[in-house]
Parts: sequence; C-alpha cells; structure tokens
Amino acid sequence: MSRVATILLFLVAAGLVVLIGTTHRWRTSPERVVQPGTALFRFDPADIRFIVIKNGDQSFRLVPENGTWVFESTIRDAASPAAVSAIFRTALETPVLDRIDSTEIPEKENLADYGVLKSSLQLDFKGDRPLPLLFGKTSTDGNRTYVSFENSKTVYLIPDSLAKLITRPPDSFRDPRLAVFDPDRVRRIEIRKGLSAIELENKGRGWRIVKPLDAAADETEVRALLDTWQSAKLSSFEIPAASPDSAPAPVEPRAEIRIFSEESTTPIVISLGEPLPGDLVGVKLQPRNISGAAPIALEKSAAVDLARLRDRALARPNPDLVDLIRWSDASGARSIQRVTDGWSAPLESVEKIFRALYETKATRFAPSTPTELAACGLDQSPTRLEFLSVLSENTPEALAGEHPVLILSIGQPQSDSTVPVHIEGTPEIAFVPAEFLKILETP
Repeated sequence: MSRVATILLFLVAAGLVVLIGTTHRWRTSPERVVQPGTALFRFDPADIRFIVIKNGDQSFRLVPENGTWVFESTIRDAASPAAVSAIFRTALETPVLDRIDSTEIPEKENLADYGVLKSSLQLDFKGDRPLPLLFGKTSTDGNRTYVSFENSKTVYLIPDSLAKLITRPPDSFRDPRLAVFDPDRVRRIEIRKGLSAIELENKGRGWRIVKPLDAAADETEVRALLDTWQSAKLSSFEIPAASPDSAPAPVEPRAEIRIFSEESTTPIVISLGEPLPGDLVGVKLQPRNISGAAPIALEKSAAVDLARLRDRALARPNPDLVDLIRWSDASGARSIQRVTDGWSAPLESVEKIFRALYETKATRFAPSTPTELAACGLDQSPTRLEFLSVLSENTPEALAGEHPVLILSIGQPQSDSTVPVHIEGTPEIAFVPAEFLKILETP
C-alpha cells in the first residue's frame, strides 16, 4: 500500500471516530432524549456521589457516607434521610412540560429571557451525566419554572415542585432527630438529673436497673423511654435568645441521657439545658456536636419515676429450666415434677403456678435486713417455694442432682392484706397481695 493511501485511510478512520463519538453524544444528550412528556432526569440514585444545591450566596452538599447522608456547609452534620429521598424522588418524577430548542434561541444571551443565563438557584447531581441544572423565571401562572442545564442553550419548562423543594432553608436538609438507633441493639442507658442517677443494662436477657438498686426493669416502660428518644426531634438548630437584645446562651446541662448501642462504640449523649421561650429546652447532642432547641416535654424523659420503671412482677422464671416444683411449710412438703409425658400434676396446675409468679405484682419493697426478715417471719422456717432443675448422672456438664432456679421464702400475712416474699439472693423483700397464698393450694 502506498504512503498516500495509508494517510487517506488514517484520515477516514479518524473522521469516523469523531463522527461516531459526536453522534453518540448527540443521541444520548439531554438535547435529544429529554422531550415533553418525559422525565427531566434519568439516573440511578446509587450512582450519585454527592448533591450540590446553590441558592444565592448559600451553598451546601449532601454526601453519602457509610450508608447514611451527611450535610456539608459551614458545618458538617447528619443529613435528613427523608429530605434526601424527597430530592431524588421529586427530581426523577419531574416531567418536562415544554421544550424550547436551541435553534429557537439564536444567541446565548437570549437565555436571559428565561432567567437561566445567570442562575442563582442550581441543583447538581454529581455522578449523573448532565451538568448542573439552572433554575430561571417562573411562568405567568407561577406554577411552572424554566430550567436549563449548564452550557446548554435548550430550555425546559417544568412544574415548580423541584424549585420549591431546594429553596427551603438549608437546615431543613439536616436530620432533626435527637437520636438514631435500633432499640433492639441498645445495651445500656444512663440518666442523670441533678444528684440523681439511674442506670439500666440489657445483656441479652432483659432490662435490669443496676443503679441506684439492682432490680428487674419493666420492659414496657424501658421501651417507652427508647421510643420517646427515638421519635424526639429538634424544633430548631438554633437556641433562641432569652430577649431580643441578648445572645443565645450555651447549653449548660441540667440533665443528661446516654444511650449505649451495639451499633457504635460511642454513646449517644443528649444534654438538656435551661428552659427557653416558647416551651422549649436547650439541647446539645453528641457525637454530632450540635446544639438546638427541643420541646420542653423532653424533660420528662429525664425525670424517670424509679418506682414506675422497675418490674413489679414477683418473678419470671423460665419454665423450660424447671424440672421440679416443691413447696414446704410446718405441715410438711409437696412437689410436682416432670415425668416422661409431661408433669406429675395436670398441666393446667403447673401453668397456673408460673402464671401466678409473673402476674402477681409487688405493692411495696423493703430491704432484706435481719431486722426486716425477722419482722416478716422470714428468719425461722418460713414457707418455701422452690423451682429446681434436676440433672441426671449422665449429664457431663454439671454435677448431678437438684440445682435451684428460683427459691421463694414466704412470711406471715401483714395487716395491710399483703404477704412478704423474699427471693433467695436478692436484697429486698417484696410485699404482694395475700391472694398469692392461693398458689400453695395447687394440687
């Protein structure tokens, strides 16, 4: 092949590459694919690296990070998942109502007629193909907006919903929730107010109060506290000043709530300050390191009634661990035990015993000191109700024989129609309605 032919072939090939590339860009560009009746945007939200919103002098970014979204401006904070979802949903559902082709706009300066030559409102999805979307003038009816992609002379008319969404105050794109956690993965709670402190733990077998006493906690009450903190929201990301002439004061904690979860090595800390005008209270949140104002009702969650928080059920033994139930008093001893096909007594009787334990509620408590035990008749041969696990000689993991699951000592009926019950190993005596004694009548 001659040198001239080689050069001609090279030029033809180069021309084809340019033609194909130009044709592909033209076929897939907004100028071609975005037509009246189609969606303005076409992208997969998973492909978006971040979102930029500019409104005049204000500008902020929304950035995906570790499965959540982060708000970045003069501050860095958690973004509102609902707000981010609304941006994606609104953008992808925004239809093109009309299109003004570049051929109808002879000069770039004519874009000023639509307000998109120098736009102060812009939306950019970094990761999709089009450049930033520029928002221009509204239509005469005020319900539609002219827009254009940067460096394009094609103008589109769209509903004003997208413009209204991104012109909201930047703070509306921050997460207003005080605490984000999975209640089922919370393992410790600390509540401090003034000199008082309450601490609860859940090691996978239910909630217990560990300070200022050691007692089972009411699961329903603990869940209600967690629900309160999970649903609580900031009223504003600013702390209002006490008067028009004064500056907002920093949050000086009067109460503090700490939530420890398996999801993080750092606890969520909600610090509550002084009451503010408008039935609000100052709040500081860690580890977000932000302050704001929340409804004053949040203070109630830091003023926990310990008596209400504790579980007043007499006991909650696991029936699957019990092989022998035995009760004894001055007249002798009786027992019910597991047999091959169930129990040595009717199943209804056994279920009645277990049900009586968790349905019987203590009306008051007293420390199990020697003096109190003696006053209740619990110091010398009281009535005993024992729940035992029985291991056979073929059990390699533990010694064969009887092993206590739960042992109750029952004292003398009191003048207030209660009967004292002391569970072995606990620091308190529980006073329960005297009707509990009927459990001893079970055959």
